[in-house]
Amino acid sequence: MKVWQNLKGASQSEALLNEIKGNLFEYLVAQFLSRHFKCEGEFLRSFSEVANGKAMSDLQFYQSWLQSSDPDLYARLPGLSQKVSETLIASSLFKGKLIKNVLVTGKSGAVSGQEDFKEADIWLQADGEDLPLSLKLCKRGAFVNTKSGGIRSFLTKYFSSFSKAPELQESLNQILDRSFQEMAESLYAWADIPLDLSDLGCRQFSSSWQLTELPGELPDEAREYLFLHYHRVISELHRSFQIFYEEDEVQFGRCLGSLVGMGLKNLVQVTCFHKEGKERYEFDSLKIYSWDEFNESLSDLTFSPLKEKISSFELGLGLNKLQIRVKPMNKFTVSALKVNCSLKENKG
Repeated sequence: MKVWQNLKGASQSEALLNEIKGNLFEYLVAQFLSRHFKCEGEFLRSFSEVANGKAMSDLQFYQSWLQSSDPDLYARLPGLSQKVSETLIASSLFKGKLIKNVLVTGKSGAVSGQEDFKEADIWLQADGEDLPLSLKLCKRGAFVNTKSGGIRSFLTKYFSSFSKAPELQESLNQILDRSFQEMAESLYAWADIPLDLSDLGCRQFSSSWQLTELPGELPDEAREYLFLHYHRVISELHRSFQIFYEEDEVQFGRCLGSLVGMGLKNLVQVTCFHKEGKERYEFDSLKIYSWDEFNESLSDLTFSPLKEKISSFELGLGLNKLQIRVKPMNKFTVSALKVNCSLKENKG
């Protein structure tokens, strides 16, 4: 569990809310499914045993926190979860499967010591092949996060099948360090703070920087230097992607599987979209996305041009687009960045 009192700023508060609602949403959908498949008792027993009961105590704390912090969302979550469960049950997803148990394998209920669950949040144990589900709850029209990884090992981790990956990763890391130094010099000059470049030896600002460390709290003039830094880095990442694609389109497509959250070929992504209607968090639609659909979309893979002064680029995947974006881990005053990958329907 996070040390929540250390979280500051609107963006971090939003991240906390997303984590809490994700935990509760996974549990509620799993519980409704287990009830339908008449294995709720086994589901509750399995969940209560995770981490010697810690998962259940954390869940109870999440419920209390959400009820006081966002009562509208707290009140709507059970209905949204039931709607998702009923829609899944009415689909052909479970056809021919005898479900014996439902496990929460995501944020709140990861089962240690068992197989690698990859991106699965709910794991339905069945006679024959099990069925893993990746579950998301998002606002209508939003990008749906599918993968996030540290930039200093991103290429070697997700494109390891390419012989050029180590070389391109090294080039990316060098540009990251040079760009971070350039940003630091610009920000220190803007703030009229003396900068000794030896202060950046640990890839972070020195103690002489007493201003904010959160991107959203920087004035527009200073934030411009930050955006230029992001753009320099995303430009190199975009170049690496193009090199991989031009070398081997098929192999490149396979690597994208992990970036769209398809680490398991039998995994099904389930995204519940909500909207603001008469009430907040009204159900809007449910999207079910499988490996087969992703694989078919690779025949229609396109690169969008890299735009100036932004921190992302997009790849077209048939009816969807995959966004690749660089962001700070938390503070912009350290050189570490993360690469966020997310999907959205491509509506032109």
